Amino acid sequence: MMGVHGNLFGQAADKDALLAKVTAAINPEADGDRKELIRKGLAALADLNAAGTTPEASLTEAKAKGSLNGNKTEKMSKMLMEMWTLNTSRLSEPATLDALRKGEMPDPALKRP
Repeated sequence: MMGVHGNLFGQAADKDALLAKVTAAINPEADGDRKELIRKGLAALADLNAAGTTPEASLTEAKAKGSLNGNKTEKMSKMLMEMWTLNTSRLSEPATLDALRKGEMPDPALKRP
């Protein structure tokens, strides 16, 4: 029983950590390099999607967790979703995800809106 609960707790902690990266990517006030935050946010969306949470649901949860709203947040959310849509096929490639998780641009570069 401990293993099951520990595993579920681990999954919840992982989801919270991934949502924090999405929140940082869409938060216009977040500290750090904007491009790096967006790349890490895209990787987090891909990881959350692989775990069963759609990118749209992840963005909604990230906004709620970060108490984010306003035009700048919506603009960042829209841009992140556009990048997701343009690059969906690449966001399951291990090399692409490894680069994005580090905040680096994969090679070849991702398409941008």
